[in-house]
Amino acid sequence: MSESPIIITVNSQQAIIDLRDATQQISNFKPVLKTFGVYMINRSKETFRALGKGGTFRGVNWPPFADQYQRKDGTIIPAQGGIPKIKGKGLVKGRLRPSGKRVTASSQLLRDTGQLMASIGHGMKIDNKGLHIATAKNYGAAQQERRPFLFFELPRDIEALRGFAIERIKQITQNLNRHKTNG
Repeated sequence: MSESPIIITVNSQQAIIDLRDATQQISNFKPVLKTFGVYMINRSKETFRALGKGGTFRGVNWPPFADQYQRKDGTIIPAQGGIPKIKGKGLVKGRLRPSGKRVTASSQLLRDTGQLMASIGHGMKIDNKGLHIATAKNYGAAQQERRPFLFFELPRDIEALRGFAIERIKQITQNLNRHKTNG
């Protein structure tokens, strides 16, 4: 009995094509940056909601509404008013806001009209080099200086970015495996 050798032939052409495709997909970081951009926009809006009355959240402090004034007798008139008038009847009204509305006990910081918070992320720009998130309101930069709302909270946000990148690689790998079993 003559023994014949076992011959295994492997066509690596498809594997090479699949690896090139996967490498190309992994090097395109735009989908990860887009996911991270949406995450950061949501974190910014979360900051608005949490700090509406002032306080500390995500490591930043927003001062509450400033008092309107102090009377000669030492009485402090808060931003929302509500203190009896010296002359006449009634209470001192709340400070007038840029929209023409008055500050009330339920008023929220940086939410006079809600336009600033709603504009976060308009015109988000993504390329392979980075992510740019801004507001559509020209006064956003001035407000950001006094009450930061668009910033990184380290290490939490970097860990989120890392997680999005890992998920993207898993998706690419799963697609590669699906192609392999279907092809």
